[in-house]
Order: sequence, then C-alpha cells, then structure tokens
Amino acid sequence: MTKAPTGRQTATPEKPVEVFRTPDAETAVERLATFTVGLRLADIPEAVQAVARDHLLDALGIALASSGMDFGRPVLDAAVALGRGEDSHVLGHGTPLPAASAALVNGTLIHGLDFDDTHIGAIYHATAPALAAALAVAEEQHADGEAFLVAYIVGLEVGCRIAGAGAGLFHDRGFHPTGIAGTFAAAATAARLRGLDGPTTASALGICGSQAAGTLELAGSSLKRLHPGWAAHSGIVAAGLAAAGFAGPPSVLDGPLGLYASHLGLSAGEIDLGLEDLGKRWSCADIALKPYPCCHFTHAFIDAALALHTELGGTPVRPEDVAEIICPTTPRMMPAVTEPAARKQRPQTLYEAQFSVQYVVARALTAGRVDLTTFYDEPLDHPDVLALAAKTVCPPDPDSDFPARFPGEVILRLTDGREVRRRIATSSGTPGNLLTTEEVSAKFRSNAGRVLSEDRVTAIEETVGDVEHLANVSALVRLCRSGTAS
Repeated sequence: MTKAPTGRQTATPEKPVEVFRTPDAETAVERLATFTVGLRLADIPEAVQAVARDHLLDALGIALASSGMDFGRPVLDAAVALGRGEDSHVLGHGTPLPAASAALVNGTLIHGLDFDDTHIGAIYHATAPALAAALAVAEEQHADGEAFLVAYIVGLEVGCRIAGAGAGLFHDRGFHPTGIAGTFAAAATAARLRGLDGPTTASALGICGSQAAGTLELAGSSLKRLHPGWAAHSGIVAAGLAAAGFAGPPSVLDGPLGLYASHLGLSAGEIDLGLEDLGKRWSCADIALKPYPCCHFTHAFIDAALALHTELGGTPVRPEDVAEIICPTTPRMMPAVTEPAARKQRPQTLYEAQFSVQYVVARALTAGRVDLTTFYDEPLDHPDVLALAAKTVCPPDPDSDFPARFPGEVILRLTDGREVRRRIATSSGTPGNLLTTEEVSAKFRSNAGRVLSEDRVTAIEETVGDVEHLANVSALVRLCRSGTAS
C-alpha cells in the first residue's frame, strides 16, 4: 500500500533557473546602453528632432497648466520633505530640489492633466518620464541644449522600444507601461547626461527592473498621475547607484526571470524590441500628441462626436432629440473607458470623467468641444450631459485593429427616426492625422497662458524652437517659472 503524501508539497522544476547566471551573449540592455552612449545629434534625422521639439513644447505647456492645479501640491510638498537642494527646479513653481526630487514632481505635472503624448502602438506616455529626467539632470549638469536634446530623444526611444515589446500585454496584466518602461527611459536619459560609459549605463538599466512600478488598480485615487514622476525619480536613482559602482543585471529585460518573463509571461523567443534597427528606425517619431485632455482611448470617439455635432448644425444636441447613442468599443479597452457602465455614465470624479467614452461623447455633442474647461472649469454633473451619457451604450467593436490604432465610432439614433454615424479609424494627433504646427502652438499657448504672461509664453516657444543651441538648459527652466515660486 502506497503511503499518501503528508505535509507541505513543493513542486521542483526540471531545470531550475540559474538566478546569478551570466548571459552568454549580448543582452537587450547592453545594446540599449551602446545606443544611449554612442548617439550623436548628427545621427538623429531632422524630422525626429522636430518631433522632439514639438513634444517638448507640448509637455512644458501641460506642466505649467498643471502647476496651477490642486493635485500637484501634495507631490511637491512630499518632494520638499525628502530634502532641499539647488540642482534642479520644479516647473511653474520654481522650487529648487535635488534632481531626482524635481523629476518626481515634474513628471507628475506633465502627466497630471492626462493631456500628454502617447505612443499609440506601445500604449505608452513617452515624454513625461524622459523629459522630467532630462530637465532635472540637464540642470544638475549645467548641460547645453544639444546634450539635453540628445538625452531626451534617447529616453523617448528607449521607453518606446521597451513598452512596445509588451504592447497591450502590460494593460492586460494590470500594469501601466508608462510606470514600467518610463523608469528605463529616465535611467538612459540620466546616464547619457551624466556621461556614464556603456557598462555603467547597462547596470543602471539593470537596476531599473527592481525600480519600475505602476499598476492600474487606481480606484478612488490620483495614483496614475504619479507614475511617470516616480519613473523619472527611480531612473535617476538607478543611474546614481550604477555610477557609484552598484551593479545591475544585464539580463533584466530578456533573462529567464527578467521583466518580460516576470510581468508578461514571455519567453526569450517571444520578446521583440526590434533592436536590429535601433538608430535607423525611430519609434519615437510615431508618438501622438493629444488634442483632448482625457484618456487617448476616448479620442476617436470625441472626433466622431464633434463631426456629428457639426453635421447637425453646430448647436447643442438635446437629450429629448436622442433615442440612443451607440459607441462600438474595442473589448480590451472596455475596462478602462466604458465599464462599469453605470459609473461611466455618471462619473463621480474628474478622473472617471476623463476615462469615460459615454461622458466625453455626451460633452462633445452638447458643447461642441472637449478641453481643459470641460473638466476643470465647468461642473461635471451638467444635466444634459448626464442625460445623453445615460442613453449611450458601448457594445463590442468587431472591426477594431487595437492596439495598432485606437478607433472610435458614434452612431446617433434620433427620435425623429434619423440615424447619423461617424467612424474614426485613427484620432487627430496620431500618425496619419497629425496636429499641425499651428495646432501644437495653440495648445501650448492655451495651457501655458493659464499661469504665465503672454510675453513669457512667447519666450518659451522661441527658446524651444532653437533648443539645441542653448548654452545652458537652466535658461529654459527659468522661463518656466510663475510669479508664485515656492
């Protein structure tokens, strides 16, 4: 008779993972480190430089607008409590802080309005962590504009590649890729500006695997705003640890217990960062600017609703004239922007409104616009908006090509029997439907003008347009201070 097993049973893998094994070949982190250290401005196509300047301008405007909002104050106060310093400064407020602490606040401000850029394919907010690190460390190092611009582009590219290799999968697992990939982006940026060599930069990136964080369990919180700020802070700390001699694992991305294995369950053969064309194909050239201050998943729906608003005469759509609004939605997007339906139809917080297809479509149909005023200067509970949102249903969209693009469709069934519809394959601001130079400028001026004078706004715009020729990036940061420095 066989004796039944007793006590605690532990499964033993056939081939235990060698945790401290040295990789046999060059790793993804080592290739990214080589790119980070070796890139020169002359290697970067002018079109990519132009994208970086546009996104720099856009992010500065958003951070300045955020600096006047209540949500930024707790992060600033917490950063000050970590310790004073003079290395870097907080945008808008002008508060002097150590570089990592300034980056913590600035990254939060850049992302705080949910108005910052997104790499659509990677579903990743690229600028916030890279720029927060670039500004802070450039000030610390008294770097010139060329060094700053190259480091910023390094951060954009590294972050987009790392997030892109897990496109959609991070969200499916409950991770926010901006918090994850953004840490590596910030570390690469900081390493470049501090002049670290290839092996030390690889160590900095290796350390990021234990620094990167950001889950999408966000209910009732402002946590999402913090993710790129924390990523920028953590990346700078990782670069500092590596510079001091602390070693990070070179296999942090593609090892058997690396980021993609631990977070996404991918084997080495399933990981594709596309590193064979690093420095030839530029992922960061495909980052999309946002025309609306809300979740990018909702933007195509807003475009469609605004088009229908115009088609129907440009006057507010009245709830009594509408029988039903149908917005077919990508099933993988539904947990973020359509469910639970009752909550999305009647959002209780600003963040819930920004992440609701039902709400933003109703806003677009009633007001003919979706902008900062929509969320920050007007009441969320406008009765006509809520009445239209209550008539909005979001069935699965069988034609979606997510995550390659974030499509949206609005079908408006009117009480007089008419039906009008509009489908948007790719929203305004995305590759193939880019914002014009004038639109980028107008968005910046509107945002920055909430806290700065017109003359100062103009000075910032002119400086960014020629940023690579700045003698010291501190001159740009000084322009981005309001009269209420803390």
